[in-house]
Amino acid sequence: MDPEKLPVPLPPEPESPKGFKALLQHQRFILVTLVVLLFFGILFGLGLYRKAKTVTPGETAKVEAAKPLEAKAPEPLPPPAPEAPAAPAPEHGQVKPPEPPEHRVEEAAPPAKAPTPSHEVHPATAPPAVQAPPAPAHGPALHQAPPTEKIKGVVFTQALIKIIDDQVNKPLFGWRPNTILFGKVGLTDDVNNLQLGVLEVARRTVLVLNENMTRFAVTEAYNPEVNEARNYLMVHPGKYWFPSASGKYREAMQYLEIYIEDLQKGRSRFYTRVDNLIALLSNYKDILGSCYYNLLKDKEPGGDSVSWFKADDYFYFSQGIALSMAVMLEAVKEDFHQELQKKNTHRLLEDTIHALHEAAHLNPWIITNGSKDGIFANHRANMSTYIGEAEHLVATMQTVLATN
Repeated sequence: MDPEKLPVPLPPEPESPKGFKALLQHQRFILVTLVVLLFFGILFGLGLYRKAKTVTPGETAKVEAAKPLEAKAPEPLPPPAPEAPAAPAPEHGQVKPPEPPEHRVEEAAPPAKAPTPSHEVHPATAPPAVQAPPAPAHGPALHQAPPTEKIKGVVFTQALIKIIDDQVNKPLFGWRPNTILFGKVGLTDDVNNLQLGVLEVARRTVLVLNENMTRFAVTEAYNPEVNEARNYLMVHPGKYWFPSASGKYREAMQYLEIYIEDLQKGRSRFYTRVDNLIALLSNYKDILGSCYYNLLKDKEPGGDSVSWFKADDYFYFSQGIALSMAVMLEAVKEDFHQELQKKNTHRLLEDTIHALHEAAHLNPWIITNGSKDGIFANHRANMSTYIGEAEHLVATMQTVLATN
């Protein structure tokens, strides 16, 4: 038999552990679980022990309230003051001698006695008791200064700054008409035309502010800050530099801020006369009339029909007019409140603002230029409804203000 094919003897098997070693080897998971449970049990027991040992103030108050009240000995009363001996009553016919002046002491008036039943006064006929005014809690009342009156012109000028700032600084790409990509190429012509509409209202407003509202008469000098703001707002909106349109509009806002400071310090004037308001409304009526014509016309001045690409330009330009003019008329309602109240034109002004707000919130997905009776909408005609209503109300308000 080949010795290489003989079975190889196996090594002796190790003896299996016994006792605690066997428990550690086969029941290790159970032991670890028991140790963890024991650890958390000890922590829980310590927490209960500390909680039972520590009593919160609220529990202490409850415990003290639950205890029966102990009877306390009454405190001894102070001994009564010795009464002065009563003077002997004078006999009939005798007159009590007066006390010497140096020993005379004013006696307190005796308390009023209740009337006897025979002379009882009915409560309905009793005179009302006169009560003394309550004394002030902290001394005499301090002198309160009268409320300060709002300075005329501040709200109006702040509204003018706001409509410019909302288009120059607030949008994502700022002022669009003078940028190369958005203005020259015309990628965002809708936003461009809306901003141009706002600029038109700002220009007309600053003209009236410079010519009328800051001067008492035509012989008075122009306000230097407002005059500079007017010059800077007249820069062409498409100027990219030398000068930049957006930069000059920001300088115009700075000059208007200086004018507001001068108003608050009394160095400048703002005249809220009816004729100044009529001049402002006349300019607004001209703008609205021009927009109304562009929204309704079917032919361009050259004879061509209004294209769909031109219809959205008219739409958004009118929307910029409505958006900014509503803000300015809100300021007019506050600064010219007395003049409007005298002529009873508040309702006309509120209806005008409402129509302009409706025009400013028209937001179709796409501007269509369908025929008046066609299947497609004519959004220019929809916008003209509110613009025409605002123009009519402004003209009516102008007429009412001009009448005596």
